[in-house]
Amino acid sequence: MAESIARGVVGSGLLPPSRICTSHSNPIRVDAFESFGVTVLPRNDDVVEDSDVVIFSVKPQVVKKVVSQLKPLLSKKKLLVSVAAGTKLKDLELILEEPMQPVSTAFAFQNSVDE
Repeated sequence: MAESIARGVVGSGLLPPSRICTSHSNPIRVDAFESFGVTVLPRNDDVVEDSDVVIFSVKPQVVKKVVSQLKPLLSKKKLLVSVAAGTKLKDLELILEEPMQPVSTAFAFQNSVDE
């Protein structure tokens, strides 16, 4: 999902790839992000520290671990977006121990496969 979001943002011209950074442990995914100019940093906290918008795109079973580790770096000045399947805003509030402003989002992706 993260790669699709990043490709869409870059492809639409909303942001240049130099303004997007991510971290990933899978070398294949790292290569995929770097192939369209996105910076891949070695650690999640390196990404979050200098970001205004943080998108949590992780597997549901690691949401708690990842958000808990990043909690000291998350402030009310950062926009937090979760696209983790099955993760509710209430779940994030419990992990962060802070109330959040709920926002409903939906993503619509154009088919990027040439027919």
